[in-house]
Amino acid sequence: MKAYITLLSTMNYMPGVITLAKSLKQVQAAPPLIVGLSASIPAEAETLLKSRGIDTLRLTSDSPLPPLPGQIHHHWTHTFDKIHFFGLTQFKKLVYLDSDMIVINNIDTLFEKPHMSAVAAGRLIHADWTRLNSGLMVIEPEEGLPSGIASMLEPAMDRAAKVGNEAIGDQDLINEYYKDWPTQLNLHLDDGYNVFHYHADAYIKDHGYGLAKTGQPLNNPQLKPIQVLHFAGPVKPWTNRAVVHHVLGSFKSNATSWERRAFAMYRKLLTQNLPPALT
Repeated sequence: MKAYITLLSTMNYMPGVITLAKSLKQVQAAPPLIVGLSASIPAEAETLLKSRGIDTLRLTSDSPLPPLPGQIHHHWTHTFDKIHFFGLTQFKKLVYLDSDMIVINNIDTLFEKPHMSAVAAGRLIHADWTRLNSGLMVIEPEEGLPSGIASMLEPAMDRAAKVGNEAIGDQDLINEYYKDWPTQLNLHLDDGYNVFHYHADAYIKDHGYGLAKTGQPLNNPQLKPIQVLHFAGPVKPWTNRAVVHHVLGSFKSNATSWERRAFAMYRKLLTQNLPPALT
């Protein structure tokens, strides 16, 4: 069996999960979306998702990592359950998507890509960003992989300390485990598969990409499509804080038009599909 999969590790991300599911439906994705539920997620969340036709999978209560001192309240702390997906051997192949993403075009061809196909997201803007971004990954689960990745905790923390980072996330451990990924070019997907929304203007103006409406082709076939928009960062597009940030930002002299359009696309999907209980 193959499936798209995402993680719901805190109820704050429920709006993102529902919006991601809607975007996959709009592009007529064939494989189902499975939502991995962390042990702390209440049963009501499972009921809500199933009522909307979204399949769920309850993850083991055993965390792959011990609590990390100093980052209990950091937003990356909730992402470590993602490591469980590497051991879901009931699936032949998974395409993992962060729950703060929306899919712009059908990306089912990713299931033909090899294990650990991913994007060094943002590398077109920052040449030193050579490691994979764990927001989108092709995964072929294997028994023992989660424990292998979890064993990278100490070297990941050492690397973070050397560059002055105060917190780490699942991405740090995955990159430590797959250290050779930057040189394995056959695993590098086109950059359009994982575009940070705040990079949209640079990708479009400087790197030959285009952003179409969800599920629709680009008007200019010479442009490379942005396939997936990634709303990374601590302020998520479903929050009131994000709306204020967006409105205030539009008045700045350096306001970026494509970033604003990406945000508007997200909010349209969100408001059309969010249950009243989450508004």
